[in-house]
Amino acid sequence: MKTVNALQRGLDVLKVINECGGCKIKDLQTLVNMPKATIIRMVKTLHQAGYVTRDPSGAYKVAAKVMSLSNRYDLDEDLMIAAGPVLAELRRDITWPSDLASFDGDAMVILDTGKDPGTLGLNRSRGSRLPVLTTSLGRAYLAFCEPAEQAEVLKHLLNFEAKQGNSKIALNRIKRILKETRTNGYAAGDAEYLKSTRAVAVPILVGGQPIATVNLMVVTTAMVMAEVEDKFVQPLQLAAQQIGEALSR
Repeated sequence: MKTVNALQRGLDVLKVINECGGCKIKDLQTLVNMPKATIIRMVKTLHQAGYVTRDPSGAYKVAAKVMSLSNRYDLDEDLMIAAGPVLAELRRDITWPSDLASFDGDAMVILDTGKDPGTLGLNRSRGSRLPVLTTSLGRAYLAFCEPAEQAEVLKHLLNFEAKQGNSKIALNRIKRILKETRTNGYAAGDAEYLKSTRAVAVPILVGGQPIATVNLMVVTTAMVMAEVEDKFVQPLQLAAQQIGEALSR
């Protein structure tokens, strides 16, 4: 089925403006793979439609109207209700940042975060989209999917990464990592997605199926990966189990 390339390009530009918190045309030229003339047309269209604004410096920022695109979208209410008190207790006991995320087609979407803005040098908030294959959150989800679903998602993700022009990810390596994750019961990310952090993540299972994942992160200078696993995997697994049981009830 053919798609509308112009629409995709416009969405790509809007996404970059949102992620940057505001940028000029020259900034967009380095961030999106489009001719300058095309970028200008996209930005002018978004500006006319009211989805971006232009400040005195010439930088474009998302406008309040973008919120209208999501006012009919509801996060999984049951998940948030079940996870709220469990994650609050986890974060009281362990002061390092943690995220709750769910899988959304080609990314893990942050549903809730215990990270203050700027902590660990992360620019991450609710709604942020993170890669699946290179994060502990994504690996924890994918490793516990049914084999048929896992194979289908892997194929889609690898094709998606190739279209985005990202460096090729070896299928055999990913399969090995997912197998180890499933065997261990948790996923690890040792300064891979972000060079400054180490992370562990576990799935939240309902009926044996992953519906979300939760992680804990530390800076690489604070402890080695073995320490992160030793200190945080068990509390994470307990929290995930409590959330899963609450949802099952």
